[in-house]
Amino acid sequence: MTEVRTTRGEGEERIVDILVSPESHRDQQQDSVGTEESSKSLGTGRSLLPDAVSPTKCQIWAVMLLLGRLSVVILIGLAVQHKNDMDQVLLTLKNLTEQRDALLCQEDCPNTWDKFRCKCYRISTEWLSWNESREFCVSQGADLLVVDNKEEMDFISKATLYHDFCLGATDEAGEGMWRWVDGTVLPLDDPSWSRGGPVGGEDQNCLVRVSDPNQFKWADESCEEQNRGVCEQNVQK
Repeated sequence: MTEVRTTRGEGEERIVDILVSPESHRDQQQDSVGTEESSKSLGTGRSLLPDAVSPTKCQIWAVMLLLGRLSVVILIGLAVQHKNDMDQVLLTLKNLTEQRDALLCQEDCPNTWDKFRCKCYRISTEWLSWNESREFCVSQGADLLVVDNKEEMDFISKATLYHDFCLGATDEAGEGMWRWVDGTVLPLDDPSWSRGGPVGGEDQNCLVRVSDPNQFKWADESCEEQNRGVCEQNVQK
């Protein structure tokens, strides 16, 4: 039994007796116990669920490695494509430059000189040493031939089909350091070497074109060897 005291109005006091039966009290205890057990059961049920599977370090590194390799492949592909595009641009630019030069180079070459694109060429009629050939070219306002490209090589080769002649390259300034007379380097692995590269020693320091009706090749030879020389000069624009 529970006693509750309440007041209603001023000075009025009422006592209300609330009777609680033993059965009701027992039911409330059972409900409370059932609720606690249910809560425990729910908690136990949650704990029995499997945890989320986390990736291992090995799996993470494998994914990172795969992504890294994929990035490298993509970069290589872009670089190759870029190189191909650049090669095409350079080739187009070269062709346009040659066309421009052909239009600008309207001047004719002097008598006894042959014209090819924007250059004039003269082959000496005398057989001279390499240094004498160069002196002759310089006296004509020119210099010994510096080969710039295959087309020029083919043109000179046809004009001097059966003769050796001096070219404008030497390694006299430093053994094995071949340079054209304009200062540019002549690579030792250039495919135009007739024997795969220079083979002479300190006594073969000058470049000559060797006789070969089928291809244009050059070789190192003694600078005292007597040959004809090919002079070149630019066309006046």
